[in-house]
Amino acid sequence: MNLYTILITLLILCVLVIVHELGHFMVAKKTGIFVEEFAIGMGPKLFGRQGKETLFTIRVFPVGGFCKMRGEEPEFDTDGNLIPRDPNIPIDPRSYEAKSRGQKLLVLVAGSAMNIIFAVVCLVVVALFTGHTNVFDAIGTAFLNTWRFSGLIFQSFGMLFTGQVGLDQLAGPIGMVSMVDTFLQSGLIILLAFTAMLSVNLGIINLFPLPALDGGRIFIILIEMVVRRKLSPELEMKINYFGFIALIALAILIAVNDVMRLAA
Repeated sequence: MNLYTILITLLILCVLVIVHELGHFMVAKKTGIFVEEFAIGMGPKLFGRQGKETLFTIRVFPVGGFCKMRGEEPEFDTDGNLIPRDPNIPIDPRSYEAKSRGQKLLVLVAGSAMNIIFAVVCLVVVALFTGHTNVFDAIGTAFLNTWRFSGLIFQSFGMLFTGQVGLDQLAGPIGMVSMVDTFLQSGLIILLAFTAMLSVNLGIINLFPLPALDGGRIFIILIEMVVRRKLSPELEMKINYFGFIALIALAILIAVNDVMRLAA
């Protein structure tokens, strides 16, 4: 493992997240939502350029990114308390909150959909370089392999929940560096196929009905559609808070697993 491999890994992660957030951005704009900021990276801002509406920024840490939509998140006071919305003030028609549940679902699903599309494009390139095949055959092969990757992901989680695979087998960003190093030695085309698999993985996992993921927010919207009323912001905040804590705990566990494997 060297600095070059680490940088390649960070680049792959950053590209996958940017692709994901680009899906949210494109559909949000299409549905008339005001996107306040589209950021590449996380942390303090390094560079920013104001577009017609959206501020495009590059941030310090080259991992991740975000698409900030107006009215997407509740507002808090300086003490961290939720600020209730004044019912006498009309909702901004261009805010996320003003859109229908159907439009919100489209925006939330768009990130994962873009990851799947990106994976197909990557696998088309892989097929063209490895099969000496025509474009139509390459597209068919790419869709087939994307479907296979999806099946493997669900199979892996099924084995995890049934106890056939332990939590110690899960790998995170640290373990991913080691995998990137292995695939990089096999050539860029193999690394591109691995990137496609990671993109499918990100797209599917983000749809899982877990708080702090797109799937968690989708799940809440589906509940609202069933009960025909909006959940209180306080309840939604609590659900997301406890879900976020659970995900952080899982991330720490995966990181410990990665470090233990490297130390072995």
